[in-house]
Formats: sequence, C-alpha cells, structure tokens
Amino acid sequence: MKNFKIFGLFCMLLGLNNWGGFAQNIDQRIIDNLNQLNFKYQTKSSDGTFQFTVPVGNRTQMLFIHSNTSSYDKLEIREIYSVIYQSPNKPDADKLSMLLLDNSQKKLGAWELVYENKNYFIVFTAKILATADSADLKSTIDIVASSADAMEQQLYISDEW
Repeated sequence: MKNFKIFGLFCMLLGLNNWGGFAQNIDQRIIDNLNQLNFKYQTKSSDGTFQFTVPVGNRTQMLFIHSNTSSYDKLEIREIYSVIYQSPNKPDADKLSMLLLDNSQKKLGAWELVYENKNYFIVFTAKILATADSADLKSTIDIVASSADAMEQQLYISDEW
C-alpha cells in the first residue's frame, strides 16, 4: 500500500476523466452502507472518494468507491475499484493477455489499463447501481477485492495494494 500518494492523484484524475468532474458532496448513501457493514474508511473531500482496506484470506486489498456517479438513460452508476499495478512502464503483453482472458470469466467487473500522470495502472473495477443496498455493495466489494488480490498475487506475488 506504499503507492498511496501517486494513487491519490490518479483518483482525482480518474474522477475527472470518467465521471465528469468532482463530487459536490460525499454521497451519504455510501456512508450509510459502509457504516451498516462496519467498514472503517477514509474519504477525500476534494473528490468524494472513499478508501478502505478489506481482508482477503491472510492478505489485504485496498478498495476505492467514488461518491460521484454517472448516468445512462435512467441508470445511475457507481464505480468500485482496486489497483494491482502502478508503474511508468507499460505492463508486458503476456500480463495484459492474462487480464483479458480473466475478463471473460468475470460475471461482474473487468480489468482496465489506465494511463494517468505518466503512470500505468491496472485496475479491477465493477460498475453497479448507485442505489445498491448494503448487501449488494458488500457482494461487489467482495468480488472486487478477491479478484484484484488473486490477480495481484498471480502476476506480481506481492501484497502492495
């Protein structure tokens, strides 16, 4: 979890690029759900991103939830994600191929390669309804955490994130 400083900038940029700007307020729906689930979290008031760490077996995985949402037709969508790689170097083709193959096995969520602030990030992200209740949020958190941790361990053997 040593990459938090650069990742803070990444979160800010991801919020601008994918969601159309900073959140005006931190979304109370997330606070209510995370509190109901007894998650300890931090928030960034600049963009409304929630950050927390969850156990995955004998390891941990850092997750993020954006307060700001995007809309499509009548759907309001929220993103929950976890990073497994950050580097100025692009991941090699074999690793990217593994991620694409793994995507085909996922029922919720997908791998993304993001380039921001002269760094490449490999991110597992799930996009769910912003109105999801605490049970659905917990299921999504579990999927994102276990998917990210398993791939981080497979590709990099580390528990950095």
